[in-house]
Amino acid sequence: MTKKQCLYGVNLGGWLVLEKWMTPSVFQDTTADNEYELVQVKGGGARLRDHHDTFIVEADFRWLRDNRVTAVRIPFGYWIFGDEPPYIGAIEKLDWAVDMAEKYGLKVILDLHGAPGAQNEADHSGSGRPKTEKWLHHSGHQERTIEILEKIAERYYDKTSIWGIELLNEPTLDWSTLRLVHFYRKAYRRLIRVARPGTVIVFGDGFRPLLLTGALRAHKNFPVIMDSHFYQCFSARDKQRGPSSHLEKVRVKRYRQLRYLRQQQPVAVGEWSGVLPQEVYVQMDHQRRIELRNQYIEAQLSTYEAAAGWFYWSYKTEQDDDWNFRFLVDSGNLSLT
Repeated sequence: MTKKQCLYGVNLGGWLVLEKWMTPSVFQDTTADNEYELVQVKGGGARLRDHHDTFIVEADFRWLRDNRVTAVRIPFGYWIFGDEPPYIGAIEKLDWAVDMAEKYGLKVILDLHGAPGAQNEADHSGSGRPKTEKWLHHSGHQERTIEILEKIAERYYDKTSIWGIELLNEPTLDWSTLRLVHFYRKAYRRLIRVARPGTVIVFGDGFRPLLLTGALRAHKNFPVIMDSHFYQCFSARDKQRGPSSHLEKVRVKRYRQLRYLRQQQPVAVGEWSGVLPQEVYVQMDHQRRIELRNQYIEAQLSTYEAAAGWFYWSYKTEQDDDWNFRFLVDSGNLSLT
């Protein structure tokens, strides 16, 4: 992909799918740790609705356009339609966001972030809800997932801001990838019957891109893109890397990886950030820390031009930190110019 074709995007994380670490004030003075628990405490539903109304507003979409962002990835849960109590739906807010994106010329990926039965163990997958079987091995949960995707595709058929629909965020895999590939192919066949021609169907790599690449073959009028998430702050190996090793991983390994994966299908970097392990900053003064963080961001911006698009995690949080794209831009530490 050329620079002109690459989407510059952000995730609207922590909005329609809560994550406590991103918006701790919503959970203040409660024992709730996730959205499922929050809506069951006294006043929790009112807190959530207020958060939906205030965390992302029209001025945010204007700011994104004015700062050269061209796309948003919007995470939502399987409860978005309000038919999965005790979860509270927010389909009218998703409708509004799609309209705002259209008004300000932004493209949208609608990202199914939490599936029935939970596709991973993270709170944002809906795993706060008690469950006895895992999504990957439960055909009923997978069928329900596809039905939700179909409803989404039908609802936004005429919305030109919809660039793509992501089948599932970060599914956990076991020893075999076949079950997930089977789900992706079934979901793809069903979606292309109801989605607007030209809609991109996005499938996540489950953090195993070399195994999942080529899982879907595009039919006429419905392009396919694989979504890879690139973080270097979580694994034990990354916590042992020095500054130069982190930069080399981005400039060499990630670049080669993207070029290799593109041989099967285009790739989007659906999530990335400027966050590095705290271990890498040991014995660094504040100025050196900022310099390294900015070098890391700049290296990623350069490398990800080889992708179909990239989406920072996340547009904003309640803290002024390295997860907060808007803070980094407003403070002069990240620029798309």
